[in-house]
Amino acid sequence: MNTHGISSTLRSASIARTVALAAALTMGLTTFGVAAEAVAEPTTTTPSTSTATPDAADEETGAPADDNAGTIDVRGPGQAPGAVYANRDLARARMVAGAASGNDFTYWSTGADGKAHLSSGVLMVPAGRAPAGGWPVVAWAHGSRGIADKCAPSERPIKDDTTELSRWLGRGYAVASTDYAGVGTPGTPQYYDLEATARNIVDAVSASRDVSDNLSRSWAVVGEGQGAAAAITLARIAPQLQQRNSLNFKGAAATSIPAEFGALLANLGPSSASIPSGLAADALYTLSAIRNARPGLDVDVLLTDTGKKWMAKAANECITEFRKDVDGLAMGSLFAKPVSGNTELTNLLTEATALPSRGFVKPVIMTQSLQDTSVVVPLSLKYLNEARADRLVQARTYLTLDGAQSAKLSDNDIRAFIAKILR
Repeated sequence: MNTHGISSTLRSASIARTVALAAALTMGLTTFGVAAEAVAEPTTTTPSTSTATPDAADEETGAPADDNAGTIDVRGPGQAPGAVYANRDLARARMVAGAASGNDFTYWSTGADGKAHLSSGVLMVPAGRAPAGGWPVVAWAHGSRGIADKCAPSERPIKDDTTELSRWLGRGYAVASTDYAGVGTPGTPQYYDLEATARNIVDAVSASRDVSDNLSRSWAVVGEGQGAAAAITLARIAPQLQQRNSLNFKGAAATSIPAEFGALLANLGPSSASIPSGLAADALYTLSAIRNARPGLDVDVLLTDTGKKWMAKAANECITEFRKDVDGLAMGSLFAKPVSGNTELTNLLTEATALPSRGFVKPVIMTQSLQDTSVVVPLSLKYLNEARADRLVQARTYLTLDGAQSAKLSDNDIRAFIAKILR
């Protein structure tokens, strides 16, 4: 896949041509207008606005001051995946509309390195009386928000996060959301690895059942972007991850599908042009996280001085600001050598970000809009067309040029899907 070619196509193709390509790639899918319906001292009483103390970061390199803080090689008795480390009542000011109560907690999970890592998250419970068996749980798997501690959505949610949390609470679900290990807790974020992100989500749901006594064992995940990739992964591997946690995973919903993301990164180099801002932000977050978590891969050898500065910027800026900063950025200016020249790095990117397209063990719905600057839309549609061959996959794409209408259609489909699997 040639990155320069993809970016040129995305810039120059007319809307009509994009629609035609989408239609060709999605024969048999839903068409236009069609839709189905930090470590803190452990405590459980003291209110606080945080369960984690951010790492100090080197502003030149973006690397955490102590890359191993909050990370252990050998687990102790209280460090099993999903075990709660600290828990506090969630301050009313941090709750979204529809939440009657909530918790702000840190818990243990497993990183891409196989070690125990602390992660942070929030749980919110709707008003009213819980149904028999407890509130069914929706895990909200957010997209890229940044890799700096200050970007943790539990502390600094963007509108997309608060909208989703409130939406699912209003539909009668408890909602758990993790920041992903290393964001808001000590250590380097490893969210570039889909299985690690998937483990974080499962363990957050398990921890939520420990901090609240009125949650059901039944749960589902709803994800977008980075979280969509993890949600799709969970539809294949969640049952084996949750065996120790007494959970009952019912299925996954994913929107904004980052198909072939690793291949995109592997094709970056001195000749690369600009790419859509959301995609550029995700690319730099991923490379910056790998650069800090895996220094042995020597990412710096591939970078120009400008590239090193952008990696540090990625390590310190959250998505709202960073997406604006990278808009129109000539990606080639960041690279002295092609990423493809580093075989170990490209192998990691391929393995860590590959989306399964078959072998699902739980139902999954995947939706994709044409109005999406965080993915390469033609590649996402191609992936959906391949994945829908699996009997447990429902694929929906919306051939409308109205982004708000696409979002509404997607939400209607996902709402109906979640209601069915969690009934």
